[in-house]
Amino acid sequence: MIDTKESVFWKEIFEQPEAVRNCLKENEPVLREIAKEVKERKIKTVVFVGRGSSDHANLVGRYLFETKCSMVASICAPSVVTAYHSNVDYSNVLMIAVSQSGGARDIYEVMKHCDEQGGVCVCVTNVEGSLMTQAGKYQVRNHCGPERSVTAGKSYLTQVTIVTALAAYISGDPELLSVLDELGTIVERSLAVLEPQVRDVVRYYRNTEHMLLMGRGLMDALANEVELKIQETSYLDARSYGSADYRHGPIATALRFVPCVFLIADRHTNYCAVDLLKRLKEESSIWCTVHRT
Repeated sequence: MIDTKESVFWKEIFEQPEAVRNCLKENEPVLREIAKEVKERKIKTVVFVGRGSSDHANLVGRYLFETKCSMVASICAPSVVTAYHSNVDYSNVLMIAVSQSGGARDIYEVMKHCDEQGGVCVCVTNVEGSLMTQAGKYQVRNHCGPERSVTAGKSYLTQVTIVTALAAYISGDPELLSVLDELGTIVERSLAVLEPQVRDVVRYYRNTEHMLLMGRGLMDALANEVELKIQETSYLDARSYGSADYRHGPIATALRFVPCVFLIADRHTNYCAVDLLKRLKEESSIWCTVHRT
């Protein structure tokens, strides 16, 4: 069996606490400046744009900006601008464009469109001097060091950190602001606690070819990223569903012996995932939960 501790991905997972600390320390001034302009201009709409893991970080941002900042939030499809050539009105929006490499040309074109219309465009990337840094009024860096693993774990978590911090500074939400102060330590402690638990659970999943991931709200946003990570690293047919949406059609495909992982760490939406878990216990012999203690 491969020693996971020798893998690049594994090593970068345990670099995440320091990456989060660096990200917050280096970006606090620019994020507070962005928040100040958003409030002064009374901007009420935020548009996120990204691909892959970056878009999954955007999903987290969408929930935070709507629930904490009371802003209308949407996820932009770049093709609306680059393929359909729609003249979308971004004149009074906050646009957050996210990419680990900063090399996505279609996202760059959307950013330019926002710039031309006078919107507040923020570029979030890990690579200084990349294509996307040539657009946008504000430049925010991940400050997580080189991303050697194709799975981009450090950049995803620091992207989530950035959108969380920006939502905190715009909203002034005490809960979010207090989390920022302890975030690096929270990640560090979580890794220490979870590593032996994950090693114990993973043996039940080693020979499977399929996996379901369930959550609702913020947990659904995270499930999307877990799905991608499992697909990239384990070559499994992993699929994520919102636990409310799964009841409307997909539940008919529930099969015995297909493992289900439930993300239950959001007090606002846990009830929905728990109700679904109770129902699927009769269909699946293998399941586990990821939850807060």
